[in-house]
Amino acid sequence: MNEPKLTWGKSERDLPERWPAQADGKPEPSAFLTHLMEWNYEVELLTRMLSDYGVPVLTERGNYGSLGKVVMGFSGEGVDLFVPASMLEDAQNLLKPVDDTELDMQASEH
Repeated sequence: MNEPKLTWGKSERDLPERWPAQADGKPEPSAFLTHLMEWNYEVELLTRMLSDYGVPVLTERGNYGSLGKVVMGFSGEGVDLFVPASMLEDAQNLLKPVDDTELDMQASEH
């Protein structure tokens, strides 16, 4: 029986394995996706969602972000999210808001 990989309360450390490689074996360049404030758990939610869709995410805090994380529990400067360049368009589409009327029309067709 396959047991689920439990990750609650700890960071996933498999980003290098999930990040796509170029033809020469070097990691693909990253592309800036968005800048978010960290105080409302939006960073964690979006990185998990993108990861569930197969898009690895690299996060980068500002110069004082790590200290703020230790003192206040979040970075006061916010966090930049980066994804593999080849997956940038997919990641941007996943972050677009969904139009409720479009969903209603799709549901009525079925």
